[in-house]
Amino acid sequence: MQSAETVLGVLRERGRRGLPCNELYRQLFNPQLYLLAYGRLYSNKGAMTPGVSAETVDGMSLGKIERIIEALRHERYRWSPARRVYIPKGRVAGNCARSACRRGRTSSSAR
Repeated sequence: MQSAETVLGVLRERGRRGLPCNELYRQLFNPQLYLLAYGRLYSNKGAMTPGVSAETVDGMSLGKIERIIEALRHERYRWSPARRVYIPKGRVAGNCARSACRRGRTSSSAR
């Protein structure tokens, strides 16, 4: 099995060139990818903040990675839904925040 850095480099290059990425599901069986992702997430400031579920990044272990891979291999893994929350940041507003403001203005001006 190739190293995680090699796999990600190949996928990144194929994406830049607009080439298809085949056999991605098989790459999810590589435990190094999970460890690399954990290393990148663990150092973030919000890593210890629980998300939609009560889990935090520090709850990851090699045993848990193996259980996830085993469930993926036997097609029993259940992807959990994610919740997206838009947080307005001062003067810089995203498209969603701007469209919400427009809707608010049209509804108040229609009264």
